[in-house]
Amino acid sequence: MTDQFESSSTASLLPAGRQLRNAREALELSPEQVANQLKLAVRQVLAIEQEAFDELPSNLFIRGFVRNYARLVHLDPEPLLEYLAQVLPVEQVSTTLLDAPLETNGTIPFKSKRRRQPSAIVLMGVLGLALGVGGVFWYLQQPAHPELALPEMESQPIVDVDPASAVQEEVIVASAASAIAPASAPQAALPVASAPQVQKTVTVPASAASAVAEAHSIKITSQTDSWVQIVDANGNKVLSEIIRPGYERVVAGVPPYRVKVGNAPKTQLYFNGQNVDLSAYLKPGSDVVNMELK
Repeated sequence: MTDQFESSSTASLLPAGRQLRNAREALELSPEQVANQLKLAVRQVLAIEQEAFDELPSNLFIRGFVRNYARLVHLDPEPLLEYLAQVLPVEQVSTTLLDAPLETNGTIPFKSKRRRQPSAIVLMGVLGLALGVGGVFWYLQQPAHPELALPEMESQPIVDVDPASAVQEEVIVASAASAIAPASAPQAALPVASAPQVQKTVTVPASAASAVAEAHSIKITSQTDSWVQIVDANGNKVLSEIIRPGYERVVAGVPPYRVKVGNAPKTQLYFNGQNVDLSAYLKPGSDVVNMELK
């Protein structure tokens, strides 16, 4: 079991980047998947994990990145932010324009044309900083876990089968035989003999149709964000995404299934309509379940 699921006292001793990487690897997420969900570049995700803060924007951006990353991999962001407060360098904001003395008429004195050029650059820098802060606030208000883009075969539509509907199949078997007299002997023509038609109707009850729909199906619901991966006997990933609270996913494939649940205590799983007790598969100190369904 990785460091992500050790006791909190042990995990807090690790650097924030190391904790985030361990949690990502425990959920079997690639840096590309994390970058896609957080709307970041892959190099920025790697810079966070390696704590290469000089390759990232301002401290305000870094704290926002780490907060959303922690929520994505089910870590408490507050200890990580406290760690950042100790290791991030202090940023200095230029106050040349703000500290410049004012004339009696309220304007900034300029002795010459050369003096005006640096002041204009400082003013543009202050405006740029204001725009950057506004961009940070916009980013922090974005959802922490955008939907994971899945391959086409993994996002097949779910078809709900109405159990009240009845499926009927009619099999009609008909046979006829006729005897035709030769045309050259009309006087010896024989009457046409027809065999009686036989009809048979077979009706399939509604319960049988419902049973077909539920065969080998898996339904997942969750009380909080929970990452779930399901691989069938053919090696196909029939599901690999984060299940949001209040939503459910129903998938089917070829059993047996290999199932991995990232937040098992808050997740409910049903196999062929029967509830599966995930707590029976939990290991001490871990919220992750690895199991096989046959």
